[in-house]
Amino acid sequence: MSISSKSRRDARRRNAPRRSDGIAGMPQIHAQLKGPDERVLAGATYHEGEWTLVLRGEPVAATPSAAMVLAMLRHTAASRHANGIATRLSVSKALDAAASAEAEAQGRTLVEHLDWLEAERQTRNAPPEAPPKAH
Repeated sequence: MSISSKSRRDARRRNAPRRSDGIAGMPQIHAQLKGPDERVLAGATYHEGEWTLVLRGEPVAATPSAAMVLAMLRHTAASRHANGIATRLSVSKALDAAASAEAEAQGRTLVEHLDWLEAERQTRNAPPEAPPKAH
């Protein structure tokens, strides 16, 4: 091997983009909802511009909204809590910052925005009201 080819290879390595997750093309984990036994119940990943909610190791919903995936995780935690299962949610700084920026763009704090998203979900899933009876 020539000295110049080694220096070119080293230069390529120095100038190559750095990856923070270690594996090329793999989704990055940004949130985990753990049960009392520290087993992961749900999580959120980010890959190619989309946040994905993962339950039991399977992707169940994808959205470009960080706040929406965080709201879905909060809803999952509340559902588990209603069934007597204590949970702990850990969220990456990147997910928190992206969700906070979305909330700020709507003129809300993150907590207010997540509460608003939950209220919107409840309204969306409520059965339609019966039309008024004619006399």
